[in-house]
Amino acid sequence: MEVMVSLVVITTSTLAMAFITSHAQVVIRAAVKEHTGRRYGVEMAAWLRAGGAQSLSGSSPNFLVRIQHLTTPIDCYQASCTASDATDFYLWHWRRRFESNLSDGRVVLCRDGKTWESTVFQWSCPSLEDESSPWVLKLGWPDRRGSVNFYPSIVLNVGILP
Repeated sequence: MEVMVSLVVITTSTLAMAFITSHAQVVIRAAVKEHTGRRYGVEMAAWLRAGGAQSLSGSSPNFLVRIQHLTTPIDCYQASCTASDATDFYLWHWRRRFESNLSDGRVVLCRDGKTWESTVFQWSCPSLEDESSPWVLKLGWPDRRGSVNFYPSIVLNVGILP
């Protein structure tokens, strides 16, 4: 009888440890994605504030749409580049790193004065906003279940850009 009780205790302890370990791994993976996404968002926001937005202005209502369709740019380390070439070079490398670490990730930069009015962040930005609305950088990726309809995980107010 004592052996049976000890086997039940050991089996229960082993299963509990396996469950705790599995859950901890899921939480750690989610935290790593969150940290990585925040790092890329802060990097892009800093670049935009430091003058990157000036090189993009006029190209599109959503500046970062341009990233989706960039071909391999001129290597600015190997050849002389214009300001436009340097912008493409930076954006292409940023997007490549973002996609390699956060597969199926999505990035939106647009004017959105209504972002903070909702409890759940949305990808869409109001189409009619005045010039005083701040630029907002939205980053997101599918959760561990791989859902195709996901919300922005990180929303950063970039400010008023030129």
